[in-house]
Amino acid sequence: MYDEEANQFLADRFVVGTCPKCGNEESYGDQCENCGTSHNATDLINPKSAITGNTPTLKETKHWFLPLNDYEDFLKEWILEGHKKDWKPNVYGQVKSWIDDGLRPRAVTRDLDWGIPVPVEGGEGKVLYVWFDAPIGYISSTKEWAAREGKDWEPYWKAKDTKLVHFIGKDNIVFHCIIFPAMLKAEGSYILPDNVPANEFLNLEGNKLSTSKNWAVWLPEYLEEFPGQQDVLRYA
Repeated sequence: MYDEEANQFLADRFVVGTCPKCGNEESYGDQCENCGTSHNATDLINPKSAITGNTPTLKETKHWFLPLNDYEDFLKEWILEGHKKDWKPNVYGQVKSWIDDGLRPRAVTRDLDWGIPVPVEGGEGKVLYVWFDAPIGYISSTKEWAAREGKDWEPYWKAKDTKLVHFIGKDNIVFHCIIFPAMLKAEGSYILPDNVPANEFLNLEGNKLSTSKNWAVWLPEYLEEFPGQQDVLRYA
């Protein structure tokens, strides 16, 4: 999708519209935070640019895709059969819903002027999608730490007796239960997550906390109202 006034392609959170599954009118271009559905910006009803508020146009561009559909059978066996009893119901339920709907190839590049450049021929002007790139950072940060400490990084990611656990919020379930495991499976030598105990959103007066929507407990304001009580908030 393209914003003619802003003269740029709109990636993910730069598009808002109505979720085709639950009717939430503030769904993002990559995911609805109300029902948890992962989708493409073109799936939205009445999409608008988050930059200008204009209705975006469709404009041809080139992207690279992760063929999630090729890993659907693997994910069914690994999660739906292998983790039915030990994963939290909200995590298992979301993953089952995505798999039952049928997995589709997912774009892993974006038309942006910031981010990690796509390191292949023809990738000029493209960057990696943040949730394709970010989990790789888990591994590279381990390698950097191990090099600094004089340790071997590989057992942390490849040893059979290592357990990988992701503690996340529920809006990141799809990335840690479907996309990242598919990437690890495609490479072949890495362990898969043992568990992904995702938590629900924090609410403030009945609505989800959101810094982007200016709906949050801001630390400077909190400390002004409750001086010396930072630990109360930290451990709340």
